[in-house]
This record gives sequence, C-alpha cells and structure tokens, in this order.
Amino acid sequence: MSSKNIKKYIMPNLPYVFVFWFFNKVGEAYRIAEGTDTLRRIMGSMTTLSKAMSNPLPSFNPYDLLIGITGAVIICAVVYFKKKNAKKYRRNIEYGSARWGV
Repeated sequence: MSSKNIKKYIMPNLPYVFVFWFFNKVGEAYRIAEGTDTLRRIMGSMTTLSKAMSNPLPSFNPYDLLIGITGAVIICAVVYFKKKNAKKYRRNIEYGSARWGV
C-alpha cells in the first residue's frame, strides 16, 4: 500500500481512536470509584478521573474496553447519520421553485 492509501484510511478514523481512549478512561474511572450504588460511583468517578488519566495507556480491563468501544461506536454512528442526512447545499445557487422562475 502506498502512503496515500494509508492516509486515506487512517486520517478519517483517527478521531475515533481518541474517542475510544477517552471513553476507556471514563470507564476505568467509574470502575475504580468507591461506592456501592450507581449514583455514588458516578459522583466518585469525577474525582478518580485524574487518577485514571495519569497513565496514558488505555486500560485492558474487559469492562473498560467495552465502554471505550461502545462510546466510539455511538459517536461514529452519530457522525455517520449526520453526514448521511445533511442537506446538499450549494453556494450561490438558488433552490426550489425560485430557480425555475415560478
């Protein structure tokens, strides 16, 4: 593969790697937070987020990997559907009945 093909596939997907990493770290912060119920763990994850971010490598705990993959897939799906449903506006060109003179 040439470097042009590598750039074609790597560059559009690079933001999703960062999204995966961020959600992986959020999952790790939730996992190591103290508390027994969900609300206390969510509030505790706010304080343990700095501890989770201290290591730049992603966590390889299955729970953290699942949270990271799920977050990246959700963001990817949102971007895909926004791109698919985008209006095809053209600059300086009229739309609808105005261009037919009606």
